[in-house]
Amino acid sequence: MYDAHHSYLYEEMRQAKSYKYGKRCRMTRIAKRRTRLTPEEGRSRILAAAQELFEAGGVPALSIRAITARAGMPAMTLYGYFPSKTALVRALWSHAFAPLFLEMEAAESAEADPKARLKRVAQALVDYWVRFPDRYRIVFLIKDRREREGDAWFIEETDVVAEYSRFAPLIAAARGDPDGDYLREGEALLCALTGIVHMLVTVSEYPWARSEAYVDLIVRAFC
Repeated sequence: MYDAHHSYLYEEMRQAKSYKYGKRCRMTRIAKRRTRLTPEEGRSRILAAAQELFEAGGVPALSIRAITARAGMPAMTLYGYFPSKTALVRALWSHAFAPLFLEMEAAESAEADPKARLKRVAQALVDYWVRFPDRYRIVFLIKDRREREGDAWFIEETDVVAEYSRFAPLIAAARGDPDGDYLREGEALLCALTGIVHMLVTVSEYPWARSEAYVDLIVRAFC
C-alpha cells in the first residue's frame, strides 16, 4: 500500500516537473524569438554600448566582453555584427562624422558670399565637435589600425577626405581665384580648426574666448 502510494506520488511529481520544465523552455524560446534583433538594431545597440563605455572609461573600457555585457548580448554575438574590434571602432567614427558632414553641407548652401561661406563652414565644423566632445575624443584620440597588411585605412574606405577637402575650393572662391589649387591651404585650415576644437575640448578648464573669435582670426588669414 505504501509503496504503491509512494510510486504514484513520485510519478505525479515527475510529470509536473517535466511539464514545468518543458513550459519554461518553450517560454524561453518564445521570448528569444520576440527579442531577436534585426541587424540594424543589433549594430545600434552595440554602438550605443561602446559609446557609453568610452565616455565612462576611455579606450581601456572598450573590451569586447564589456561592450557586449553593456549591450545585453553574449560575447561572441558582437562578431555577427562587426568582424573585429577595429571594424567596431571605425563604425563609431562613421557614426560621428555623418552628422558633421551634413551640417557642413548645410552651412555651405546657406551662404552666398564666398568669404562668409568659408567662415560659416569652418564655424560649423568647430561647433559640431565642441557640441559633441565625446565624439571628438573617439575619432581623434583612438589611432586607426589595420587587421592585415594590405587592408585599407579608414580614410581610404570612407568619404572623410573628400568631405574635408571642401575647404580648398571654398578658399579659392574666397580669394577670387576659383581655378586655383588651394589643397595645402585647405589642409592647413583644417589643422587650425581642429586645433581650436582640441584645446576647447581637452583643456576646458582654461577661460577660452568663444570659438567664434578664434575661427574669425584664422579664417581671415586664408581669405
